[in-house]
Amino acid sequence: VLVNLFRNALEAMSQSPQRVLTVSSRRAGDRMVEVAVADTGHGFNGEVEKDLFRTFFTTKATGMGVGLSISRTIVEAHGGRMWAETNSDQGATFRFTLPAAQEPSP
Repeated sequence: VLVNLFRNALEAMSQSPQRVLTVSSRRAGDRMVEVAVADTGHGFNGEVEKDLFRTFFTTKATGMGVGLSISRTIVEAHGGRMWAETNSDQGATFRFTLPAAQEPSP
């Protein structure tokens, strides 16, 4: 999942004069962890947003359009969810949640 998000971010930033890829994580409630991958690429508009995770959808000249669909399926199979946001200044952020590891019992 992360490799796909990194690859997409790097491709989206290929023509950007400033290329910044930021990865962060945080606790999301008691039982989940949220991971965010943000870039300074070209982002996407509302028309594209609704189709981002659809199988075989792509905005690239090459590629099959399955990476985000497969990534979301993997995340959901592990009890999480995945979504995307357009950054207010530039680029996009892809986020996903996964269940946090449970503390071992003493």
